Parts: sequence; structure tokens; C-alpha cells
Amino acid sequence: MPRRPVTRAERKLETKTAIVEAAARSFGRSGIEASSIDAIAASIGLTKGAVYASFGSKHELVKAVADRYSASADLSPLLRADLPLAERLRLFGRGLMASLEGASNQLMLLDFEYAVYGKRNKRWRAYLRETRRAGLEELASRFDAANAARGERPPLAAQEFLSVLTIAVRGVVQQYALDPGSVRGEAIETFFALLAGQPEKARKDSRGTQRRGGDGKPPRKSRK
Repeated sequence: MPRRPVTRAERKLETKTAIVEAAARSFGRSGIEASSIDAIAASIGLTKGAVYASFGSKHELVKAVADRYSASADLSPLLRADLPLAERLRLFGRGLMASLEGASNQLMLLDFEYAVYGKRNKRWRAYLRETRRAGLEELASRFDAANAARGERPPLAAQEFLSVLTIAVRGVVQQYALDPGSVRGEAIETFFALLAGQPEKARKDSRGTQRRGGDGKPPRKSRK
């Protein structure tokens, strides 16, 4: 049976995919800033013009690589209304470790590069900040709903709590990339569970509510 001819749209998609894969290899090997469009194009037998025909700028190419090669943790456990917050966070930590254990070396290198490039490139930094903010706002709304359904209150407002959680995840990811043996799965699960904080009553006590003794009466003051 004769092979169906490749359409123009299919050929265009194949070219874009090849460019993204070549760029990912170059970014992971040499860094985003040091990777030129000329070198990326030459590595797959294309001209610089062919790359710009698919991606209008290096910024657009970096975005395409990040869209395809990004290690993202499974956030669904945080939104379960059938589990207490501490258990949801524990499951989140477990999922994070599973994703790290399955991540390729290239993915780890690129994860570092996105952050480093953001520090050096103002436009990329603004893009990361904006996409992160938009993602947190949407997630915070769903996280609030899950907590409300359980009558639970995290130690911080939803968006701030998730922002701190993101910072913690970044630390775990970077440490795992540098020294996987130093990051023990069970310890990470426990760490994330502890972020749930104390029960509401315990927090009230810590803010100065008078504690009572074992007989239910306020403790007596000692006489000097």
C-alpha cells in the first residue's frame, strides 16, 4: 500500500519538534544564554531563518522548550476534600519524590537553567513570575474550597501557603539534583505534612488563651 504523502502542516510540526528537541539538548549542555540560534539550527541541518520561521524569537523558543520539558509535581492531592490537610501534604510529598526519581538528567539540568536564565534575563524572569502568579491564583481558589469543605484552616492564607510550598519544592528539587542520596522519601513526606501546622485550638493556645489544668480549672499561681 503506498505511503500517504506528508502534508505541509505535518512537515511544519515535525520541524518545530526537531527544533525544540535540539534546543533542549543545547540548553541542558551549554546553558540557555550560551546557546545560539545558529548553533541550534546547524545541529539539525537547518538555517537560522528556518528556526525563526517557526519561533519568532529566542524567548519564544525557550518558552516552547519549557512547555515540553518541565518537571511538575502532581497537585491533585492538595485538592482532595476527603483527606485532612496533613495527609494531603504527605501525599503531595510522596508524589514529588516519585516524579524526581523518574526525572531524566536532561530534565534536571533544564530545571536549573530556567531559574538561572530567569536571574540573568529580565524578560524571562517577568514571564516566569507572571505564569507562576496566575497559576497560584487559580490553585489557591481550589485549595480554599477543599479546606472549606473540611472545615480546616491552613496556618497561612491559601495563596501565601502555596507560595511557601513552591519554595520548599524548589529546595527539594535542587538538593535531589545535586545529591539524590541525601533526600529520603519518608523524611520529605513528613516534612510536607508538618506544613499543615497545629490544629486551630492549639494555635489559639499559643496566642495566649489561658491553659487549664487536668481538673479543667485554670492553673493556680505559685506563691512566693
